[in-house]
Order: sequence, then C-alpha cells, then structure tokens
Amino acid sequence: MKTLLTASIIFTLVTWAHAAPVEAPSSPPTAPSAMPLAKQLTGTWKVDLRAEPGAAPYFQKFVIESVDASGKSFKGSFYNSEISWARINTSWDKTVVTFMTSDGQGEYVHTATIKGKTMTGSSSARHRNLLVPWTAELTVP
Repeated sequence: MKTLLTASIIFTLVTWAHAAPVEAPSSPPTAPSAMPLAKQLTGTWKVDLRAEPGAAPYFQKFVIESVDASGKSFKGSFYNSEISWARINTSWDKTVVTFMTSDGQGEYVHTATIKGKTMTGSSSARHRNLLVPWTAELTVP
C-alpha cells in the first residue's frame, strides 16, 4: 500500500513537471501617456447630429481645448455649451470619453468612442426625453 501511494505521488509529480508551462495572464493594455492622448483628442470636432439616418446632416462643433496631465479629463465645449465635467478612459484598448453640458434647462450626457480621427457617440437629456446617436470627425487638430 505504501509503495502504491509513493508510486502515485511520484507519477503525479513527474506528470506535472513535464506538463506544458502555464502562461501568465497577459497584462491589460497600458494607458497611453497624456501627451499622445492630448494630441489625439485636442482640436475641433465636426459633429453630425442628424435626426435619423436619411436626414440632412446637422453639424455642431465639439471643441477639446486641453487634456489634463493625467489624461483622465479634458476641457472644452460642445454645441456652444461649456463642458462642466469630463472623463477619459483608455483601459480597454480604445479611447472612450464622457462629458456633461447644459442648455440652461437641464443637463446633457454625452459618451463617445474614438478611433483615429473619428468619434462615434450619443447624447442624452432626460429633461428633453432625448437620445441622439452621432458621429464626428476631427477637422482642426
């Protein structure tokens, strides 16, 4: 019995020793530094807020004036309204932004994903019962 138990333990250890190595989980993508991020975001974006896919384009400006040193926030304006709060997330191998503006009657929440010089986003406002998808192109870096 003792010999069988010893043989089983040795067999198990030998099997583990010859097993394929287990790879360490890959680390999450590293957030880009603030400088390239600032270069990617800063400028004037031409936003198309058309009401529906077949409608005529309805353009408004989204201006990102500056990105903070940590790369987690920015300052600017959207639709001629100052951005009151903004955040940037680069943790998911893409750049996502969210920000808030107001029209004097209530707040608007805007969220977008950025790929190169193109933004795909949406804006919502509870007080207007509004949800509008939109696209934007960086026109003036």
